[in-house]
Amino acid sequence: MKNTCLSFAFCLLGCLVAQGADKKIDHDVTIGTLHGQLRYASEAFAVKPGSKVQVTLDNSDEMIHNWLLAKGDKEDLARLAEAALKLGAEGMKRGFIPEDDAILASIGLVQPGKKGSITFTAPKEIGDYPYICTFPGHSLTMRGVMKVSEDPDKAIAQVNKIVAENTTPRNGVLEVGDEPRVVRVHVKDVDSGRSIAVGLPGGVNYLFDAEKLMVRFGWTGGFLNVAPDRKGRGGGTCRILGEKFEVGATEFPLRIGNPDKDPKVRFGGYSRLGNPAFLYEVDGAKISQTVTGRPGAKALTYGFRVKNPSGDVYLLLKGDGFTVSSTAGKWSAKTGILKVPKKEAEEFFVSLEHQ
Repeated sequence: MKNTCLSFAFCLLGCLVAQGADKKIDHDVTIGTLHGQLRYASEAFAVKPGSKVQVTLDNSDEMIHNWLLAKGDKEDLARLAEAALKLGAEGMKRGFIPEDDAILASIGLVQPGKKGSITFTAPKEIGDYPYICTFPGHSLTMRGVMKVSEDPDKAIAQVNKIVAENTTPRNGVLEVGDEPRVVRVHVKDVDSGRSIAVGLPGGVNYLFDAEKLMVRFGWTGGFLNVAPDRKGRGGGTCRILGEKFEVGATEFPLRIGNPDKDPKVRFGGYSRLGNPAFLYEVDGAKISQTVTGRPGAKALTYGFRVKNPSGDVYLLLKGDGFTVSSTAGKWSAKTGILKVPKKEAEEFFVSLEHQ
């Protein structure tokens, strides 16, 4: 009887050890948040096919966030974000996680200062699997990618190489490939030390002034020649490559409540992943701004997301020489002001085309 009990104990212990082995975590990943920037602190990580993965969302931000891993492309992410928004009053209860076959894993709403975790098995298929925050208004910039690779270290090294290439020119010339290219740079004849040049696929580029929160101008064709800044002793101003076009640049063009009052502003950074989103505050309202171009045209489209404005939103533009259209509000070419009522300002797009 004693031997039987002892054998049973060893058997039970063996089962527990086996269960523990089954629960072994191959990749333990913590994803933080960047305070006030609507961005994940980690925008890429890599795992092996079929491995056991634990992801922890560490929310150090002042806003609620979630985490959703999916299979698919940008269209799938857009569908998931829209489905989360349509949850309406049920959204908070369900963590703004919709039901969709594209979802591989998710972490519901994580309050500021808290953490949430999920353990799952990585797909066996090698490739890129995007993740986003589907809390309303966050999906545009809170994105990242889980790379499934037989060599995770090499996959992440390749991601870092791509980011590094954004500041490493070939013979002084920066080129743009299939993804937007973002470079902090001092451009000739621009009186700002906080200029950010963005090259878009298709040969349309623009310069964003992070000091005055405006797009200075756009240009078509080549991107940048940074040789004066990168060669020799450096410190020289860089040149745009291509044909410049004006976009009605005005200092601090976005105003809240009163178009004639200089706003109180704060720049909060930008996202490098995908199409860059510039994040800033105007009189307490949180702004996320994107810019897209149309290949073959001297045209830019601004996308604005405005959170908690205290009044109507105004966009100031010098309207001579180009056509302006907007998805919200009313544009006056005479005054050079687009007025967007507060209730319409949550998200709107403004297109400017050089005549």
